[in-house]
Amino acid sequence: MKALFVNGSPRKNMNTALMLEQAMLGAREAGAEVELVNLYDRSLNYKGCMSCFACKVKGGRKGVCSFKDDLLPILEKAVEADVLVCGSPVYCSYPSANLRAFMERLVFPAVNYSDYSHPVVNKVIHSATIYTMNCPNEDIYRQIKYDVLLEASARQLGMFGPTEVLLALNTWQFNDYNRYDAAAFDVAAKQAQRDTQFPKDLEAAHALGRRLVEQAGSK
Repeated sequence: MKALFVNGSPRKNMNTALMLEQAMLGAREAGAEVELVNLYDRSLNYKGCMSCFACKVKGGRKGVCSFKDDLLPILEKAVEADVLVCGSPVYCSYPSANLRAFMERLVFPAVNYSDYSHPVVNKVIHSATIYTMNCPNEDIYRQIKYDVLLEASARQLGMFGPTEVLLALNTWQFNDYNRYDAAAFDVAAKQAQRDTQFPKDLEAAHALGRRLVEQAGSK
């Protein structure tokens, strides 16, 4: 049982990374072999879909991107995983650019131009997307259409099998808010959220990792 965790945040020790760490711990406790990939590692040089259409050539390699760069080995691991969890902060109402590039390269080869209803997939993958963001609560999350903008991206993983979304709202961004022009934020409220809600978010991520592995193992 292999579980791949993809960090789409440039920060390796903040909210998204902490959520992924807990999901990995839950997956490992459930018996999976886990691996974490940080898409913002400086050693990774890659782009989004190059529109080469190699994945659509008759008789060619199907179901996985063929463009040779540093992302290709990661994509190959993703399509062979039993569990895939992607995490990203929200930048300008969307997942990070590097996660979007990863998603383009992962999803497009699975799109079947001969029959859209039957994606080209090597195996069933149980997946989830974790989003961390400043959005203060779920009511505003829906009012500003994040449920549409963000979850449309996350739902693409449903091409490979069951998928779900986990949110961490009103997250802590800076170690010292006094250093930054951030007067719009109620720092006391954010600190309270950090102290009371974020531990619950981490517990939810831990349960998510365990649940996905258990579901993948029961298929």
